[in-house]
Amino acid sequence: MTGIPVVYDLVAANTEERAAAEAVIDRIANADLIGDKGFLGVEWQAQMLEQTGNTITTPKRKNQKIQHPDGFECLLNSVRERIEGVFHELQNTGRNVERLLAKTVTGLATRVIAKVTAHLLKHILRFRYGIDVQTFRGPTDFAF
Repeated sequence: MTGIPVVYDLVAANTEERAAAEAVIDRIANADLIGDKGFLGVEWQAQMLEQTGNTITTPKRKNQKIQHPDGFECLLNSVRERIEGVFHELQNTGRNVERLLAKTVTGLATRVIAKVTAHLLKHILRFRYGIDVQTFRGPTDFAF
């Protein structure tokens, strides 16, 4: 909920969504995870709960018999928008991830790690210290 990625994985675009998710979910234990409709499926969600202790919540399809309580779908969508916002910021801040021009997998991984680290640093400066990294103005409006 803070907008900080806690774990991520870099996979090819044609990787099956659940296989990629399982690699990440295995590194988190006893958490409440939010996924999109690609992660629907009572059996798969139960398997992940049994293996990792993680509960996976997804939006429901309109034709599903069991629906979320009133208002929950709206809350879920607002949280998912926040997650998409973080993805957008990581993708479009600085050099675009798709155009990092890395020549090796190690080079690509290093550039992605640098982008995530920069996002984390910006987040810490903004929310812990009140510093706007775009203007370098702090809570008392002084410039660095």
